[in-house]
Amino acid sequence: MRFWLALLISSHLALMGCASAFDVFDDIGNNIASPSAMVVDVASNRLYLVNSNSEVLYDWSQGSFHVLNITDPLAPVLVNYVVTDSFSGEIYLDLNQKRALVPNRYTEDLSRTDDRLYTINIDEASADFLTLSESTLGRDPFAIICCYPQGRLWITTSGDEIQYVDLGGDLTPGSISLLTNLDTGASITSAATSHIALRNGLAFLTRENSGIMVVNLDEAGVTGSVPMDYFISDVPNPRGIIISGDRAYIVGEGEEGGRWKRFLLVLDISSLTPLFDNTTTRNLDKEDDSLFVALIEIGKNPQEVLLSSAYAFVTNMDDDTVSVIGIASLEKLRDIAVGQGPFSLALYTDANGQDRYLYVGNLESNTISIVDIATLDVVATYP
Repeated sequence: MRFWLALLISSHLALMGCASAFDVFDDIGNNIASPSAMVVDVASNRLYLVNSNSEVLYDWSQGSFHVLNITDPLAPVLVNYVVTDSFSGEIYLDLNQKRALVPNRYTEDLSRTDDRLYTINIDEASADFLTLSESTLGRDPFAIICCYPQGRLWITTSGDEIQYVDLGGDLTPGSISLLTNLDTGASITSAATSHIALRNGLAFLTRENSGIMVVNLDEAGVTGSVPMDYFISDVPNPRGIIISGDRAYIVGEGEEGGRWKRFLLVLDISSLTPLFDNTTTRNLDKEDDSLFVALIEIGKNPQEVLLSSAYAFVTNMDDDTVSVIGIASLEKLRDIAVGQGPFSLALYTDANGQDRYLYVGNLESNTISIVDIATLDVVATYP
């Protein structure tokens, strides 16, 4: 569910007429504005941050990309930034080529079906540090993940397809259609996706409103194939997803067991292997097909999930909290009060491989809450 995208679009439409005559808002500059994605590179002591400006606090057409020095992980320092269009998605760091790749889905023309992929130079020794270039993607790209096969990135869209680009090429996208017929006789005729996780040649995609689509990535570009091998139909309103080993951790909310629940769903996906030569997509039920492991109730309007070695963390936007679930116990241990509208998450792991801090991007308060993983307390706030 992308209610914050809807908010941004409605704000665009309301302001487009007067914005052409004068600036309604200040430029974004170096301000934090709805931090919607973060990623840590411990080797360089850097935190990379996307500001989507989804609350339209600054010029409605502007977002930004920040590079923060986290030599002291509790006190980030801005190294530099570049202004982008508003509403960029997740970040992939291509450290071999010293660049960040960021899907961007801003456009004031709602009839367009194309958006773009930013390629941002993160080589701080380069004269071109933080210069960016653009290539074309499908409508509303958001999540980005690497790699299967080696060097291939996968990107979610709202255009009934997932797209891919190869890091060694010119970033021209290919695509896999997600429209398919199920073995029940029903069809999937709408397949907007938001998040993606990879396992053993399969992509697990959260479908807006309902269902997890499981796609065989080895059938990309194979004429006549049915790339979607499985559809787990009984997962309401899935959002963030992450996979560790044989388990998928999925955030969602909807009717479960006769009442509305906000949850972290844990599935055993060990039985899901790539299919070839299938003519339909297998429709699965999480209980009937022995996928269900646990459903843990969490806070209001949950969005993203991140795993440390001991915990699963989930941002609850309407509660201003992060739920902490023990991976071993599969029980909620506590809720951590953070800033307003928590959404994005990033993990700081020290040079010895120890999980030290959790960064939480708060969309409404325009801050980053820093949580000490040893105590599960907020120990600092940036800025």
